[in-house]
Amino acid sequence: MMSTLKMILEYPHKTIAIRYALKNPSLLFVCSRHLSRFYLEKVSRKILRRNFISNNPLPEEFLEHLKRKNFDPNGIHLLLYSIVRTFKPDIVVETGVARGASSAFILCALHENERGHLYSIDLPLRETSYKITNQNIYELEDGQKYSIRPDALRIGDLIPEYVKHRWTLILGDSKKRLPELLRRIGGIDIFLHDSLHTYEHMSFEYETAWPYIRKDGFLISHDVLWNTAFLDFAERHGRTFTLYYSLVVIKK
Repeated sequence: MMSTLKMILEYPHKTIAIRYALKNPSLLFVCSRHLSRFYLEKVSRKILRRNFISNNPLPEEFLEHLKRKNFDPNGIHLLLYSIVRTFKPDIVVETGVARGASSAFILCALHENERGHLYSIDLPLRETSYKITNQNIYELEDGQKYSIRPDALRIGDLIPEYVKHRWTLILGDSKKRLPELLRRIGGIDIFLHDSLHTYEHMSFEYETAWPYIRKDGFLISHDVLWNTAFLDFAERHGRTFTLYYSLVVIKK
């Protein structure tokens, strides 16, 4: 038990993660960095029905871009890339961008697929959207924390220029912008939640996006360990899901 708790403590939102994971013992493995590759392979085989990215490497141009940005991708980014490369969606919608790590990997996959478009919704960064602590951290309203650096306060900084023709950034509150966008574009293939991680807001986005996701499409959510919004959503709709770290995937 102590080793499990030690693994959970590695999760960045540890206070919430411990309380949540202890109520859901099947989730306890998700915080082990040492087992990351093992679970990434396992999750990928379940979702993609094939081996992971070793047979589908990131393009050299994209890797060079990440290197210039001093960005080291993790398994969540690679899993998103693999999902998009494998299923070749036409329309992807995400909420929450920040530096654009997830956005960059999705767009890179769309570029390699030579098809598809990503619509991203995010609040414009302004003084009222974050507070700066005395540890050189800026903190969003839902508790997410980021190190302060010149590029950290630029939306989509990690997205390379050569993929931006497949990207539309919509600035505003997703409570207004998401329903408007979905009504306008109709059916979508993938929805990714990564914006405000409160129970009410996560539930709103799941329920709003779900009817627009096409059959065999995906609802994906980041930071599901913050509260029980996703578990409650999955139970209401009678859906099983796949969890990797704090990223969860439902195939419709």
